[in-house]
Amino acid sequence: MSGKCRFCKMGATYIDYKKLNVLRPHVTGFNKIQARRYSKLCLAHQKQVAKAVKNARMMALLPFVP
Repeated sequence: MSGKCRFCKMGATYIDYKKLNVLRPHVTGFNKIQARRYSKLCLAHQKQVAKAVKNARMMALLPFVP
């Protein structure tokens, strides 16, 4: 199925908050988490990305504001 999200295609089970090169494409220029319709992720992976971005913000790896 071509509609699979990119993490499903890779077989990812956990999205680490320390891997910023994985998280940055899912954050807008204003450092907001992208919506599912733009990021093309499934529900489970969208929730994991959102939680990872929030954890990275709390650990000061990603900024809250630009």
